[in-house]
Amino acid sequence: VHDLCDEEKSYPVPKGSLDIIILIFVLSAVVPDKMQKAINRLSRLLKPGGMVLLRDYGRYDMAQLRFKKGQCLSGNFYVRGDGTRVYFFTQEELDTLFTTAGLEKVQNLVDRRLQFRQARWLTPVIPALWEAEAGRSPEVRSSRPAWPTW
Repeated sequence: VHDLCDEEKSYPVPKGSLDIIILIFVLSAVVPDKMQKAINRLSRLLKPGGMVLLRDYGRYDMAQLRFKKGQCLSGNFYVRGDGTRVYFFTQEELDTLFTTAGLEKVQNLVDRRLQFRQARWLTPVIPALWEAEAGRSPEVRSSRPAWPTW
């Protein structure tokens, strides 16, 4: 167990040692100001060709629309009744966070089952995948098996 945002402590695994990092509804609980540093630190744990798998909340999904007045801490960042926090992402925000950390996007899809249709905003829960590209040849990348769509 490790606090993702604690910059004072090193991770309990060496840099460049992980094949996969899985973040399921984790990143949305991080204060937006700390997200980029957390992803930067996590990306350094990946081996070349390692992957980050992410599933999290999307902007304007039903979970966001159910929040009552007074629960919004800042733009798209809310506090639940139990004190936990949640951020609602756009696909573009996730792309920026992960590519800034030096990762290449493999897939970033929208699960439209919990979608609220309002104007042009159609971004519910987002499963995504990013890959560390350092030291990989194009032949290795092209030989990667196709990932399933969610």
